[in-house]
Amino acid sequence: MRVTIVVGSLRAGGQERVAANMANHWAAKGWRPSIVTIYQRGREIAFDLHPNVTVHDVGWFRAPREHELDAETMSAVARAMNLSRDSEETLLADVVLVGLLRRTIIETAADAVVSLGDSTNIRMLLATDGLPMRRIVSEHCDPRFCTIGDWEVLRRRFYPRADAVVTLTADAAGLIGRYGTRCTVVPSFVVASPVQRSGTTHHRVITVTRLDPAKRIGMLIEAFARVALQHPRWRLEIWGDGPERARVDAHIERLSMRDRITLHGATRDVSAALARGDIFAMTSATEGFPNALCEAMAAGLPAVVVDCGAGVRDIVRDGVDGLLVRSHAIRDFASALERLMSNDDERRALAARAPEIVERFSAARVMGQWEELLGWN
Repeated sequence: MRVTIVVGSLRAGGQERVAANMANHWAAKGWRPSIVTIYQRGREIAFDLHPNVTVHDVGWFRAPREHELDAETMSAVARAMNLSRDSEETLLADVVLVGLLRRTIIETAADAVVSLGDSTNIRMLLATDGLPMRRIVSEHCDPRFCTIGDWEVLRRRFYPRADAVVTLTADAAGLIGRYGTRCTVVPSFVVASPVQRSGTTHHRVITVTRLDPAKRIGMLIEAFARVALQHPRWRLEIWGDGPERARVDAHIERLSMRDRITLHGATRDVSAALARGDIFAMTSATEGFPNALCEAMAAGLPAVVVDCGAGVRDIVRDGVDGLLVRSHAIRDFASALERLMSNDDERRALAARAPEIVERFSAARVMGQWEELLGWN
């Protein structure tokens, strides 16, 4: 079984982790999956990969002279990119990239190709046009909130050419289905956590996230600051990095919360970070099917999360294994945090049910769906 997974990179991120998890699962079965990245460019891979997984990088953004392609590849790309004039300008700069991606995928000798992420999906479909392999694309964002600009016309045109289109939620399937594309709902699978919790209360709220505007870490900082005085033993720990790091750090300083809020930076050992916590918090403006939330619940942390997408509503069972904050107001999120910080019994009851997520989204069930789509089940 030779399957190739195409993803932007293997740096820290949600769909990147999904790519690694899928490849590792198939490698453990004795398959030899490949991962093709577009712009990893020698950076450290953020995830542990099975020895049977091979990684090929297109190396996009190298000097143009390194992007020489043979006439056969360029001819195939030109045929695939027979676009209308309004689409042509959007992908003109991607001609070489698509050609490189085609050549790299051919080198993996794949029976099937799976791509993750909107623009990556379109590039994969262009790159594999006419090749004898099964082609499956997977959407990982909530299309209700995530727009892709000029790429939208290309998604409408090329998704129907895929052998299967996968979405993480039924809500997303309904939206993508407006293109005349039949979608299959396959959530991400959740891996059991290696964390062995002692039952000791650490008095810590934890978040693991990329520090970018969509994650709204400032909202979490403000909410925690509002209840911190009533709960002097509690701390907030933020694990992650990104373009908003300096702004987040300044926000902590401005609220004089340096002794109560710690900005740790990125970590490869997410399990160790989660082992330090009692509550997992997430204040994102929008999410698809957030892996960090799933990992936290698998580790036995009750979640306090903003209702920011259908995937989050599928993951968190409000009042059963976490609290779903229906509004995006800081005061409401602060109230939900305070509720669990002050109520040990409720917090422990939610924590006891949180690991059920591993069975609800088990690898056997989810990857069985993928193998059925690949025609290998």
